[in-house]
Amino acid sequence: MKPKTLSRLDLLAAAQEAQAEDALKRAAAALRQSETQRAVLAAYRDRLAAGWQSGAEVDAATALRAVRFAAGAMAAERQIIQAQTQAQARREAAAQELAQLTQRRRKLAQRLGAARAAETTAAEEKLARDLPFTARAVPASGT
Repeated sequence: MKPKTLSRLDLLAAAQEAQAEDALKRAAAALRQSETQRAVLAAYRDRLAAGWQSGAEVDAATALRAVRFAAGAMAAERQIIQAQTQAQARREAAAQELAQLTQRRRKLAQRLGAARAAETTAAEEKLARDLPFTARAVPASGT
């Protein structure tokens, strides 16, 4: 391939690599967010449990809200775990894609270097062919 074509392919691969890096960062951020959500949920659940364990009297409305919260918290935790699993899968896929794109760019760089070297060699050979053959030139002296 011509160096210009290889350069364009490298530019395209660089854009794809940037997209893969962005996807990797987004997946990592989603994982961090889900961990934070789980920590907040766990802290609130612990605070609620501590209120029950203190032995203080609680009115029925507060107890009913606590039961509803507990049911909602369990559903929310399942959703968080599911989102976390999906984010982990996206992160692994993005990391794999990034590794493949990086390897592809390395190969393109090698091919580009070889193509440029071949182009330089061809230009030098053409220049050498176009130069007049000086060994056959008539000597400047009159002998």
